[in-house]
Amino acid sequence: MNVLIVDDTHQKVEKVYDVLKSLDLAVQIVHETNVASARRRLRKEKFDLLLIDLKLPPNAGAAPAERGGLDFFDLLLLDNRSSFPGDVVFVTSEDGLFAKMQSEVLIRGCAICEISDRADDWKTHLSGKATLALKRAARSIPKVDVAVVTAMGSELEAVLQLEYGWTDFRIPEDPTLYRFGKIQLQNGEIFSIVAASALRKGMAASAAIATKLVLNFEPSLLAMTGICAGVKGKANLGDVIVGSPTWDWGSGKHAEADEGSNVFRLSPKQADLGVGIENMCDEISRCGTFAARVRDGWRRDLPSGKFGCHVGPMASGASVIANESVALEIVNQNRDLIAIEMEAFAVMVATEYATTRPTMGIAIKSVCDYADSQKHDGWQPYAAYTSASFADELFKRFLAAQ
Repeated sequence: MNVLIVDDTHQKVEKVYDVLKSLDLAVQIVHETNVASARRRLRKEKFDLLLIDLKLPPNAGAAPAERGGLDFFDLLLLDNRSSFPGDVVFVTSEDGLFAKMQSEVLIRGCAICEISDRADDWKTHLSGKATLALKRAARSIPKVDVAVVTAMGSELEAVLQLEYGWTDFRIPEDPTLYRFGKIQLQNGEIFSIVAASALRKGMAASAAIATKLVLNFEPSLLAMTGICAGVKGKANLGDVIVGSPTWDWGSGKHAEADEGSNVFRLSPKQADLGVGIENMCDEISRCGTFAARVRDGWRRDLPSGKFGCHVGPMASGASVIANESVALEIVNQNRDLIAIEMEAFAVMVATEYATTRPTMGIAIKSVCDYADSQKHDGWQPYAAYTSASFADELFKRFLAAQ
């Protein structure tokens, strides 16, 4: 359970800290001394219990305002960028202030504790609130910053090799096993991530998992990682492809031409990346240090050719392609096509249709074959690794920019 204490009086904070630690609960406590720093913290981290001093300074170095805590609470209600804890308790050590502000706290649906050396009632009250918050947190579905979906368990294994401190998580009556992790940036900030895999290949299964990830966890970014087929001459084995745009290469109409021959009239809907994240991916693709780090991090056989990353068209379809002539037909749909795979477009559409809350979708796949008769599974582990490595780099840049 995560607790945020916003209080500029260190003696009072020490008393609260002692009570929370005496409960022998899994509690992480963060302390901020003013409204401005607390708002910044709540925009980056999520807390289960928020303790607010009634008198708070608006920023560092300012004098405490009598209604500073109440004004901070009211501001949080209006701030859509800040997370809102499941429970809020106001605290004070001033007798007169407790009596003066009690009704205003209760009107806001919150509790209030008068911290005093004369009695221990406040300790019992605070202990009960913390215990209830912990139980509520254990039963709730946490919101995350980033989510990852893969089409196969082997692709997920590459993601789970990222050093995010993964733990298992299940939702009642949901058959999917979710993995939770923490992404720590160089400045010490910590963000949350969840990952899950479909049980089979294809757009239907991946769209279902992607939709559940968006609805349950409300991530800012949902990434699909894994493997794809590349277009010969445009990408080497192991190269990362970021799909922009993606589409269903089988979307259209099978018709009959005037002379009686069969003809397929393509009618795809395309899903594009946002300009901001596409620029971010393009920067990573041009970063020689990142490319060298990825190659050096793989301890097994490497394919021939230089490792690279590309942002470009990616076609999705219901069938595994191991036929060069069929692959050529798909390539003819877009002369700039780089990759062919089976799920990316569905995941992009899922982020668009799942909810009105903004979740950005992205497909990050790596080349394991060329969709021809020489197709085999030998380079799949390496491709899954390079895809996960690119995702890791993107996540850290994306979160640092938030």
